[in-house]
Amino acid sequence: SPSKNQLADMEFGHGIAKEISRLEIGQTVIVKTGTVLAVEGFEGTDDCLKRGGQLAGKDGGAVAVKVAKAHHDLRFDIPCLGKRTLETCATAGISGIAFETGSTLLLDPEDVESIAGRHNITVTAI
Repeated sequence: SPSKNQLADMEFGHGIAKEISRLEIGQTVIVKTGTVLAVEGFEGTDDCLKRGGQLAGKDGGAVAVKVAKAHHDLRFDIPCLGKRTLETCATAGISGIAFETGSTLLLDPEDVESIAGRHNITVTAI
């Protein structure tokens, strides 16, 4: 379960992520203590996670929030969360990730759970 601070950042980040997705900018934001550190652009989720983790500093503690774009055609492109995303979070020092239920595909749940447990990363559906 997310800590109180992580949950607050995830809830704040969800609103920001929905807005940037509505504007067709990206699908992921990185937040730490109420401050948006990184917004996904054309570079994609992994690079956004790396940049946000770097900006969070050596103490880490940032969370990521991933949503589907508004009017996203899920027939052709489904936002995913899987092993690679969690490994990138671990390398970047991201302490939690929230993904949107009903529009994000969770790949290899056992691997995600294992990696999250090994690196103390909170994974939450919102």
